[in-house]
Amino acid sequence: MRTAHHIEDDNGPAWLAALLHSTDSAYPIGGFAHSGGLEGLTGTDQINTAEGLGRFLNHEVADTLQWVELPLLHHAWLAATAEDEAALIELDQLSEAVRFGAEPRQASRRLGAQRWSLFETLHAGQLDERTRGWLMKAGQALPHKHFCVVAGLEAVALNMPAAAAMTGLAHQTVMMVAQAALKLIRVGQKSVQTLVVQMAARYPEWIRHARGLELDDIGTCLPRYDIGTAWHQTAPARMFLS
Repeated sequence: MRTAHHIEDDNGPAWLAALLHSTDSAYPIGGFAHSGGLEGLTGTDQINTAEGLGRFLNHEVADTLQWVELPLLHHAWLAATAEDEAALIELDQLSEAVRFGAEPRQASRRLGAQRWSLFETLHAGQLDERTRGWLMKAGQALPHKHFCVVAGLEAVALNMPAAAAMTGLAHQTVMMVAQAALKLIRVGQKSVQTLVVQMAARYPEWIRHARGLELDDIGTCLPRYDIGTAWHQTAPARMFLS
């Protein structure tokens, strides 16, 4: 006999379609115009093989997600759940402060602003009047609209669990680097997709770590990544925005 639980599983959670939509490469926020810092490291000849790409994903990308992006998203989700506008503003300012390079800051702002604009267009009209009013006020109050903070705010508006939103952000970031790698270094599709599967197996670990961080813990020390992004800012020619 089919139980209510099975029927609910067949239907799927209401937020799942929105998560799949917002993490698709066709979602027009401009994510795949960025390399996640990879172009700067290939331009300085620090990464030019699949093995080097794997080290970059396991070190710089993993650390940035665990220590910056995912904890900021999680805290933004908590603040939005509590309807704490002041906390969201603080998180947006913290997101600005912990990014060493100008290009990562600008990329996060650009992606966040575009994602917020799409949220207003696609989803805000479906919310009840009180929720819509609070969310619009909170979103407009964000001084920078960093991507991770906007993603946390959007997740609450769409009744999306924090872990689902964090998984979406982790996968978007990994795929952004993976797609850029195909254009920047001599690496095959199978090698890249193998690395994506390996990274996906680490998402739960990254999320657990991120959820345990307080605001004072957020931040990284990644000199190679910082140098690469700084070089990219003044590179004589480049394929990606960051």
